[in-house]
Amino acid sequence: MDDQDLARRLQGGDASALRAIYEAHKDHLLTVATCLLLDRGLAEDALHDAFVGFAGQARTVRVRGSLRAYLAACVANRARDELRRRPRERSPAPEVEETVSPAPSPLEMASDCEEANRLRVALAELPYEQREAVVLHVQAEMTFGEVADQQAVSINTAQSRYRYGIDKLRSLLKAGAPQ
Repeated sequence: MDDQDLARRLQGGDASALRAIYEAHKDHLLTVATCLLLDRGLAEDALHDAFVGFAGQARTVRVRGSLRAYLAACVANRARDELRRRPRERSPAPEVEETVSPAPSPLEMASDCEEANRLRVALAELPYEQREAVVLHVQAEMTFGEVADQQAVSINTAQSRYRYGIDKLRSLLKAGAPQ
C-alpha cells in the first residue's frame, strides 16, 4: 500500500495505518534525526515526538507532496526545537554506531565504520543551518524548494546553505583523509 492510501486510511481513523507509516519510514527518519542532532538518544526522542504530533493531527493534516518529505520536515522541526532547548555548547564527536550489511569482511566493516565516523564528525563541524540543508536535501530527499520552506528562507538561501555545507564537508573530509 502506498503512502497516499495510508494517509487516507489514517485520516479515516485507521490506527493500523499509523503503525504502517511508522514502520515504513522510521529507519529513514531516525537517520535524518541522528544526522541533525548528532545524538542517537535525542534523535529517537525527536522521531517519537514527531510521530506523536503526527498522530494527534492525523485527521486534519493535509500532506501536499511526499509523505516521506512531510515526516522528515516534522522530524527536522523537532530536532530544531531540541537544539533550541539545549544550552549552546560544542557537540562532542558523535559515537560510532555499528551498521549491518550482508556478510562484509572485517576489513570492510572497519573501513565503513571509520568512514561513517569521519562523516559524522565532519557534519558536527557544520553550522546547523548548513547541516540541516545538506541532510534534508541528501538524506530526506527534499527538493531545494521544500528545504527553503522548512527553513523559512528563500530557495537561493537554501541552495547556498547546501553548497557551503557540501564545500565545507569536502574540505573537512579531504583534510582528515589518510595520506
